[in-house]
Amino acid sequence: MASTPLMAATTDNQSFYGFTGLINIPNAYVADFGSLHTQYNNQLEYRADVVDGHNFTINTGVFEGLEVGGKIASVSIHDNLFHESAKGNSQIRDLSFNAKYQLPFIPKNWFSLAVGAQDIGGAANNYKAYYAVATKRLGNFDLTLGAGTTDNLTNRLDGAFAGVQWHATEWLSITAEHNGEATSSGLKLHVPSKWLSNQLAISLAANYYDHKQSEDDVYFGINFKYQLNKPEHKSFRPIKPAPQLAPQPKPHITPIISDSNSSGPKAPQLKNKPTLLKSKQVKHTATDSELEQTAMAFKAALLDDGFENIHVGYSLSSVHVIIENHVFNQNELDAIGLILGRLQAHFNYPGMDFNLVLQKLEVPQIQISGQLDDYRGFIQSGTAPNLAITNRVNIQHGGLTWVNFGSTNSPYYTPRLTLSPDIVKGVATELGVLDYSLALKAQLEVPIWQGGSINVTGTQGIATSDDFKDNKPFTRFRHKDGLTSLTYKQNWQLPFNIHNQTQIGYYYEFTNYLGFKHQSMWMSESGRHQISAQLGYFDYQDFDGDKTIYNTSYQYNLSEYDISLSASVGKFFNKDSGYKLTSKFWFGDTSLDVYYLDTKGRFVGIGLTVPLTPRKDYATSYGVIKGKHNWRERIQTRVGESHNNVAFGLGQLPFDDTTIETELFNQSRLSESYIQHHLPRLREVYKTYAK
Repeated sequence: MASTPLMAATTDNQSFYGFTGLINIPNAYVADFGSLHTQYNNQLEYRADVVDGHNFTINTGVFEGLEVGGKIASVSIHDNLFHESAKGNSQIRDLSFNAKYQLPFIPKNWFSLAVGAQDIGGAANNYKAYYAVATKRLGNFDLTLGAGTTDNLTNRLDGAFAGVQWHATEWLSITAEHNGEATSSGLKLHVPSKWLSNQLAISLAANYYDHKQSEDDVYFGINFKYQLNKPEHKSFRPIKPAPQLAPQPKPHITPIISDSNSSGPKAPQLKNKPTLLKSKQVKHTATDSELEQTAMAFKAALLDDGFENIHVGYSLSSVHVIIENHVFNQNELDAIGLILGRLQAHFNYPGMDFNLVLQKLEVPQIQISGQLDDYRGFIQSGTAPNLAITNRVNIQHGGLTWVNFGSTNSPYYTPRLTLSPDIVKGVATELGVLDYSLALKAQLEVPIWQGGSINVTGTQGIATSDDFKDNKPFTRFRHKDGLTSLTYKQNWQLPFNIHNQTQIGYYYEFTNYLGFKHQSMWMSESGRHQISAQLGYFDYQDFDGDKTIYNTSYQYNLSEYDISLSASVGKFFNKDSGYKLTSKFWFGDTSLDVYYLDTKGRFVGIGLTVPLTPRKDYATSYGVIKGKHNWRERIQTRVGESHNNVAFGLGQLPFDDTTIETELFNQSRLSESYIQHHLPRLREVYKTYAK
């Protein structure tokens, strides 16, 4: 049975326990791909009782058919459990993780089937449960039947459970269920979507719980759903296959041939020659003067866009662009899309090739070549362009006329200020549900020469919870006001596409250090594989001692699915040795990662990385002011142990937000594979900003 619009809008309702479902039991649906749910409710399971407490849940659809989430359960928000225990008052404060997978290959008009787990591998396992569940849709009703096993003393999900949810209207649904031990009925009210933004949904829930050990009869909750896939990403129009992309031998790659009589200023020439897709025969009749005027207008447009270090060269058959992007910091694809879009619009001459080289402080990042007629067809009709993309950049300057009119907009000695919040926190500890130190972080970068820059970082405290104040348990981990790092950073490239980065200087991480960190990274030409090695030494300035770090990692990028899988092993900054396994899922320019860490203890965690800056940052002739494009927060819990002791800073490396992957490779998304699988974005950004 096909779903109605009403039903389609309500399949990922959240239960009170951090998974999709009715209120007390799961159903066989999963969270929508790219959706992030957060919820608060007061229905707390404590031992064999159901009491008025606090549940905070989070749940997200990491890809089609799989959701992962977590729950914080606590009797109180601020009580110190050590003090309460000494008084004879027993409480619970628990952090747990959930997962549910909807089995594929079952026709939707039959039924949906899913398997799931609650409180996976935690230290205390207060809510551990495993279940299988089926849901059948009949009209505006969802019928759910399942079975499970649990360690939960309330016996919820112990044995068979069942429920029905009636979607009475677009804004109201009614539930009735038996969870294996007790019955309940409830209401869910959905705030009309026209009252909210396209990315936000809000719902309220009330549950009448007929449990023999229930302290109250009625419990309440509120749920927020945020769509991580932004509207502009969801509205990308699929590209049409190009005729030349039909199955056939790969196009022949040949060096570009430039006019021998071209004149004009020449930039330094590298020993390697670029390669371009072989162009069609030149058909235009434009003169050299007309091409020069076109190149000047094109360069002026790029200057107005805020790009830097701009070099434009041309011949009768081709146009070359060497350029740097410091304004589209969420995703370098936006810069590429706008540059190529302007290129095809300005050089509207039949039969010309193009060659674009993107750099960062004159360190090559990627090279894209193709035919302007072909790319113009992509912009106008959405037909896939035939592009040659490589990170083995070869730059040719000879045989071209280079535009020497106007500024190139040098990136050097132009300050770049990044502002972002910074949080040190303890989540669901014996001291409180959330303890925190919140500060404003300012990072100033001043490029001084090729690949090199001076970097200054400072923090200013804004607020702290009681446990981070003077003479309290977390005082040592509170933010320091003032300078936290002063370093020199150098990026450079070696043969065989090996990139290097060295940072040296002063660094603060709960105490003062002088030291250095070096990273070397290799990425395959397609962008599928990358290998990185890091080595560092840090000397304590407050007392006698030092730290040595060494770490090796491998990452496999599945660009067509926006997923990356990575493993790292070595010695981390806080003298903890071991390994870390990570799966990262991208939703536009936001990512969610699920990881397992085994160093001084074993942990599972979820991290969320979001851009806290506009799609295009604010740039002036005096510098750039921006937010952090890869701001990350995470929560984690111990697994396989009998305790859940607090651990700060395990599995971390210094300067982890300014690595080669971040600075030069667009968070590992600047590659042939990634660009080919995200071509619609190139077209969309040009149509958005070329006004």
